[in-house]
Amino acid sequence: MSTIIKINHKTSRMDTEKYSSLHELDYSVKKEEPDSDKETIFQETTLKRHLTLFSVVVMLVSVTGHIAVFITPGSILHMSGSVVTTLVILCVGSLLVYTQALCFTEMGCMFQSAGGAYLYLTLTFGNMYGFLVVWGYIILISGPFIALASQIAALYVIKAVTSNSSCNLWWHEVAVHLLAGWLLLTLAVFNCFFLRVLVRMQSFFTACKMLAIGIIIVGGIYFSLTDSALNITEPLEGSHFEPGRISLAILYVIFSTGGWQSVTTLTEEVKNPARILPLAVHITFAVVVFLFLLTYTSYMVVLEKQDIIEAKALALMFCQHLWSPLVPVMLILVALTCVGTLSTTIMGHSRMLFAAARKGDMPSLLCTVHPTKRTPVMAICAVILNGFIMMYSGGMVKLMQFIGLYSMIMGLKVVVALLYLRLTKPQLPRPYKVPLFVPVLQVFTTMGLLCLIIFQEPRWMSVGVLISLSGIPVYLVGVRWRNKPKSYIRFIGYLTACIQKLLNLVPC
Repeated sequence: MSTIIKINHKTSRMDTEKYSSLHELDYSVKKEEPDSDKETIFQETTLKRHLTLFSVVVMLVSVTGHIAVFITPGSILHMSGSVVTTLVILCVGSLLVYTQALCFTEMGCMFQSAGGAYLYLTLTFGNMYGFLVVWGYIILISGPFIALASQIAALYVIKAVTSNSSCNLWWHEVAVHLLAGWLLLTLAVFNCFFLRVLVRMQSFFTACKMLAIGIIIVGGIYFSLTDSALNITEPLEGSHFEPGRISLAILYVIFSTGGWQSVTTLTEEVKNPARILPLAVHITFAVVVFLFLLTYTSYMVVLEKQDIIEAKALALMFCQHLWSPLVPVMLILVALTCVGTLSTTIMGHSRMLFAAARKGDMPSLLCTVHPTKRTPVMAICAVILNGFIMMYSGGMVKLMQFIGLYSMIMGLKVVVALLYLRLTKPQLPRPYKVPLFVPVLQVFTTMGLLCLIIFQEPRWMSVGVLISLSGIPVYLVGVRWRNKPKSYIRFIGYLTACIQKLLNLVPC
């Protein structure tokens, strides 16, 4: 009879706090008993394993780099100053992100459950560390990014069906917000009740992204064969080598190649994580980095340096310079790419909330699932609501500046947790094991970059840290405070039960 490694998800919140380290948790190897009632209940209340290697690769390719390759590569060029330094920094930053993804993969293969970075840090260092990760992730990454992606998708659709002159009319912003809101609601319904359909559609969205990148690459090759490329003739002109500028350029690369973290929260839904996750990461980064290098080079072949730096919609400017009839095609392709990225992001971010609720660090309502679809309905609704708040609050732009920085900090925490487990718990089963020099190099490189960024942007860094640390009082009041008023507890219990009955949800 086969054996399986299970994490005891049914541990109560009060019991979880008694564990001071990972060795006190239940990681025992148990015999699988498919005929037992307990095993039947477990299978009914966990998320369904339905993601194959192809599905994971498709989602990773779609979400890695999200839409940054079409919007703002000029930020990297502005900090690096020349073609050669931009491409070198892109390679260095991509290598840093790739090795970090390998560290996440080792942790994901060890803990084959939903939650991603939240789960890794909770099981390694305790509940507060995990709570601060999910708190900062939802505020500084999830909400702003979902709002941005939905608005960009709506903006590109409206630009495709209207003339450019109408973009400044009073109704344009209203139309963008309405269409973005409709898109979020539609994706929420599909994530909750038609997940299989959405996973199949993800292949189409990824194909749209690849087609858009292919148009840019082919256009760059054609242009280089027929016209003179000013940026390529002087590839080192204007290079900057100041440590502060280089560190900020690498930070932009981390943002531009980010997004893959959301897929690590889907481990519980992958059929064979120990085999599929490492393969998917290797394939994805080989494809994405190669295509991004060709895309950046094509931009610099066709467009002048200053145009690249100042452009907000670089793919559109590229098509206008190359062949204007391609503009509406590119608009539609970028809009569909945004939809695919948004879909995977909602899927991944909701699983982090779901995992936090299942461990008792978020309201228990968020860990309820649909009885037949086995999707975390309330966690998905919470992520969508957060996106709506960010979209209509007007503070989204400032919060977006922290995405790359917080991704770096969160990645550093996970790598430190990996090294800690290597030292203290070498006996834990590791289906995939990254070479030791990779996490060690990650720690020193990331800490060095953070020091340079603090020196370059002290106010920016302090604000991001304060927003992240604001989760401490929330944790102390919402999670650690036991003696809450009985009336409050009764009200929350009654509200939770009513919503579960109304939406036909079961606890997990």
